[in-house]
Amino acid sequence: MGKTSLTIVVLAILIATAWIATCGIFDSPFAEIAIDWLAFLAGIFLIVEGIYKMLRSKVVFSTDQLLRAFRVVIGTCVFTIHVLQFMRY
Repeated sequence: MGKTSLTIVVLAILIATAWIATCGIFDSPFAEIAIDWLAFLAGIFLIVEGIYKMLRSKVVFSTDQLLRAFRVVIGTCVFTIHVLQFMRY
């Protein structure tokens, strides 16, 4: 993992931790919506990043491609679950 990727991951973890701590402190209906938004955005990120890496890869069939496809499937599931939760509100 490169230095830039590590910086992005650490920054994302810090933002998510601060967001979850804030929602826990201010136990309100906003907390559920905030966590749903975070998961919604994470699902979109997994889908976009996985598809982008698959399209940029030179090797068509490899273990990395399989793992990327699995990441896209997980992102699609997370995205779908949280869209359905938004429809519930």
